[in-house]
Amino acid sequence: MSKLRYILLILCLLPALSWAQRRYSVSEKREYELAGKSGFSSKDVENKTDVLFGLHSSEYGGTHHMIGLSMEGAWSAFVSNMPAVKITPGGGSAGLHLLYEFQHNGLLVQTGVGVAFQRVYNDIADTAIYHPDMLDTWSGTTPQLFTLKHHFTNRQDMAQQAYGQVPLYLGHYFFGARGIGYFLAGLHANYAFWGTTKQTLSGSTYGNYERYVGYMEEMDNHGFRKDVPIERTGKQLQLKIDIMAHAELGYEYNTRQSSKSYRVRPSDRLDGRIRVAGFIDFGMLNICPNTKGVFYDMPTETLFDFPTYQMDHVFATQDASKCWVRNLFAGIRLTFLFGFQPQERCILCDTWRH
Repeated sequence: MSKLRYILLILCLLPALSWAQRRYSVSEKREYELAGKSGFSSKDVENKTDVLFGLHSSEYGGTHHMIGLSMEGAWSAFVSNMPAVKITPGGGSAGLHLLYEFQHNGLLVQTGVGVAFQRVYNDIADTAIYHPDMLDTWSGTTPQLFTLKHHFTNRQDMAQQAYGQVPLYLGHYFFGARGIGYFLAGLHANYAFWGTTKQTLSGSTYGNYERYVGYMEEMDNHGFRKDVPIERTGKQLQLKIDIMAHAELGYEYNTRQSSKSYRVRPSDRLDGRIRVAGFIDFGMLNICPNTKGVFYDMPTETLFDFPTYQMDHVFATQDASKCWVRNLFAGIRLTFLFGFQPQERCILCDTWRH
């Protein structure tokens, strides 16, 4: 009779034991799901939710250390208050950066090192230069007084340079209705270490004689020529070091979807993030060089000989040194970030080891 009593007692306790075992398994499973899988992470399981937009929300909580690579392409220009200078469409830049990013509960701190290549154009206003009291000795008669006019048109100054850059950006994740966005804002140092310049324009010469009305033109025997192509190449603009303000807004795609099993395979331990963003960089400092180049220089002894004319990039001239020049970029940035997760404790497999 006592044996029957013990059997009945065990049968009564079996449902309770089964419920307790199931509760423990679900709790362990949930803890594993929410433990976070980003590289070098410390997890705070208590404040996590299961899955957000198909991703473990714990991947955006805790502490993460990421390394990565970013590539960018942008429209670019020199902005200046020099009256004769206008921004020309067609300038551009490309950049490549190695990144380190620290993440803590959605807070982002990013730094690194990179290079950027830029080519920009500026249109220069038409310029007329007059040389009065010139003597015309080509006519073979009594020398005639006239005023020589130089007219330079369609001038476009090009500058290309390579920069070294060191950024320091702060930002945060935000969770939208359709995905995970982020923003970054901060500063980066911008130092030009290489470059070249080029000027293309047309030059014309005219003569205004006292005894005639109007200007004489296209008289080659008098040295009057019209729309002669002129091209000059020069050295790097000696741009000053710049501190640029940076603003970036984009979307992030996490390459690891929510786990369907509770085994941690080597491929699951790679934390990969892909970001696409728009960005704007604007120079906070005046980068105009202090050089003393010439805007136009026609040697007196060769006033009619276009190949002897000298000119420098407009921002390398003495006139420009009294003005300010700032850099501007606006474009698209593609970023790849990676982290590695150490081996997690497997709760639901090989339980005999625990």
